[in-house]
Amino acid sequence: MIVSDASPLICLTKAGKLYLLKEMFGKVLIEEEVKRETIDQGIEEGAPDASVIEDAVKDGWIEVENVEEVKNFSGIHKGEGNSILLAKKHKCLVLIDEEDGREVARAMGLKVRGSLYVLKNAVERGLMSEDDTIKTLDEMIGDGFRISTRIYVKFLEEMGR
Repeated sequence: MIVSDASPLICLTKAGKLYLLKEMFGKVLIEEEVKRETIDQGIEEGAPDASVIEDAVKDGWIEVENVEEVKNFSGIHKGEGNSILLAKKHKCLVLIDEEDGREVARAMGLKVRGSLYVLKNAVERGLMSEDDTIKTLDEMIGDGFRISTRIYVKFLEEMGR
């Protein structure tokens, strides 16, 4: 089981790889605010990825849970903060792509990973080829996923390029 923030859900869904979370972790928890960001707002905006995430919730492998005690964290979005609190409650890994959110999660003693971890892990588990993984990352970047050149080059090296 993991907790995911909005960005990994959206990026992986746009790339057609949301299923990787189910394959790797079985169950994914999202906080109510993340549901609003990924499903409710996505449907309002006509984003096709929103219905894919909604279907995963209906299928039961993505579960929505409210955080009972909400805290405001300086410098990060409400969804990230609530995801961190939910991961702390369940003592599990949290997926966050934004660096500020990752720093807060680490400061709270959480193990934090992001979309690149999911892609690398998919290769290690034989769920994707290295070529498909690089193609997927390039698609994610084309859809707005932000990554530094240094991290991109390191990722390519890890994929044997």
